[in-house]
Amino acid sequence: MERTLNSEQRTPNVQRKRPVRGVGLVAFVLLATQAIARPPSAPIPGVVRQTNNVYLVENHSSAGMIWYRSGRRGLTVVHLDAHDDCRYVPPETIGKLDQLRKARAWDEIFRLSDLSTVSGFKVRPKETLFDLGNFIYPCMADGTVSRFIWVVPDLSMDDTSRARLKGHLGSALRLATPEFTDHEDGSFSFPLLKGTMVVTSLNAMSALPPGAILDLDVDFFAFPRALTDIHLEGDMQWAPESVCGRLAEMVPDPALTTISASVYGGYLPLMFRFLADACFDRLASGSYPAYARRHLDTVLAMRRTASPVPLPPAPTDAVYEPAYQHLAGLLKLIERKPTEAFTHMERAASLSPVYRKAWLDSAEALRYMGDLEAAQESIRRFEHDMGHATTGSRTEQVHLLRLLDRFDEAEGMARELADWNPDPHLLLLHGGVLAQMQRYDEASEVYHRVLAIHPQDYLAAYNLAYVHDQQGKTAEAITYYRATVALRDDFAAAHENLGFLLMRKKAFTGAEVHLRRALEINPNKATAWGNLGSVLLETDRPEDAVPCFRKALELAPDLAKVHEGLAVALEASARATARETPPRR
Repeated sequence: MERTLNSEQRTPNVQRKRPVRGVGLVAFVLLATQAIARPPSAPIPGVVRQTNNVYLVENHSSAGMIWYRSGRRGLTVVHLDAHDDCRYVPPETIGKLDQLRKARAWDEIFRLSDLSTVSGFKVRPKETLFDLGNFIYPCMADGTVSRFIWVVPDLSMDDTSRARLKGHLGSALRLATPEFTDHEDGSFSFPLLKGTMVVTSLNAMSALPPGAILDLDVDFFAFPRALTDIHLEGDMQWAPESVCGRLAEMVPDPALTTISASVYGGYLPLMFRFLADACFDRLASGSYPAYARRHLDTVLAMRRTASPVPLPPAPTDAVYEPAYQHLAGLLKLIERKPTEAFTHMERAASLSPVYRKAWLDSAEALRYMGDLEAAQESIRRFEHDMGHATTGSRTEQVHLLRLLDRFDEAEGMARELADWNPDPHLLLLHGGVLAQMQRYDEASEVYHRVLAIHPQDYLAAYNLAYVHDQQGKTAEAITYYRATVALRDDFAAAHENLGFLLMRKKAFTGAEVHLRRALEINPNKATAWGNLGSVLLETDRPEDAVPCFRKALELAPDLAKVHEGLAVALEASARATARETPPRR
């Protein structure tokens, strides 16, 4: 049975009844009092493209500055995003932000809110005003936004998804007594500060009158549902051009449109960064670029096959040249030609700074390929291009040091990262190194620290269960594996490990339930099939155990205990058949 610690850097999950008569009607009442917002005149930090009232930013936190500087208050914001970006901000921080706004200190606000300054070891997280995970809260606190409509990527919202989102929002917004109102279309709403927040799906969203703010985070296309840290695999759930077309109908004549790429932080995979430009072009000009569709088709084909595919014809619009070079580099990496890949990555980074992240992505890919020397070179190039190290590059360095068995160096670097920014994924990184060094008590302290701050962090619960299991604390391990699957039911490894421990305690009914659930999620896990076979054998069902053992050996022929289990099951099944077969006369 394989029970593994999960300490890889994961995509951060930003932590992440007043009756109304319907989204459309109430929005109209609010919007009827608004004039069209005027676009900010002076350059805004963080904006990379701008046409009239349409803005493209790299990190979403810059969008709030654009809204505020429009000069209008009481706005309705339609926010398409896999994350709410609206968490509690203390009054004293909002007061400091207000002073800087009055002083028109836009560069200072940017410095104290942009992800790059924290990840670049320039501003400590505790010194920030807000970030891309909570920038909307100050906009509601100061009256810039009075109605906030969060459109999640889920195709629809059922009772389970609504309950999950309500639990998150109640905690993230520190709502003492949340007043949630459910609506017939599956959405729900609640009063927030002096306004209202609505949570809905795109399929259930009502059309709005002119004058709203349209806010699109392109990571909307990268996730299957809200508040998950697992990106979509294979094809996309939503076609970007179709979504843009629908938004143009549902949010007509927006006062402002803000589009965020959200590559840094791991929200949008860099291979999809071009979609931010494509959505910008569509919403600014009314025409979706044909090249963007060809590029996306190539990326999706590459992901489906995990093998080289032909490049699309080179773009004629220079805006898409960095994405084209980056895609060429990815295809060379798949061919295991890092030198040629680096040439393309270098071109992409020279054309657009956001593509410097390709060096870190390449380092991770090369690490998995086992080419540690090339991975180290990729990290070096990233830090050279940036001019400094970042939390991302140091994190990747920790992973390399672990593979090189340089655990003391890895632990020291991971500790420094967690001290700089006690973010869940950096704390998990440190805990993972400690666990790998068998310093289980210290690792346990780190995981408890994560859960104290973020009680819904399923990876912290999972890793805590693993540590307890390694210490022989089976009851505690079972408790935390149960907590893990309660937080995330589609976590196959947690179900498998829980099933294994229950089997070991001879709690076969529960073991079977969790092993079967693990196989529903990942039917290609040999150890889960083997353990399910053992449970069925122990509960006198050898004929059912045989196909489980056979499937396990089909996936992993070298599992000795599974061979033994299959032999026992075949013998027991034969005896049972003999007993049931009447003798011939």
